[in-house]
Amino acid sequence: MLLLSLFAAALTVAQPAPQPAALDAAASLAQPGEARRLILDGRSWSCGPDGACVARGSGASQPVMRECRRFVARFGAVTRYERDGVALSTDELARCNAAAN
Repeated sequence: MLLLSLFAAALTVAQPAPQPAALDAAASLAQPGEARRLILDGRSWSCGPDGACVARGSGASQPVMRECRRFVARFGAVTRYERDGVALSTDELARCNAAAN
């Protein structure tokens, strides 16, 4: 019995701590407003009143610029947009924000 207890305790200690879910995409709105939530192309977006937006979900398989333009068309211009840990450049953001007009 003692051996089983020690074995169970060793398994508990050996298990890695659960990792928080990774963000699949993130953006910063140029003009923050009310908190908003929207499911767009398979991603669940949540934007706070400070303009910080995060998304979870695998999303539709599409080029990042198309995804950014679709986001901007719904939420407004962005100062930052990233997917899978890679942020768009200043030039790419300008092209993406053209969808807001």
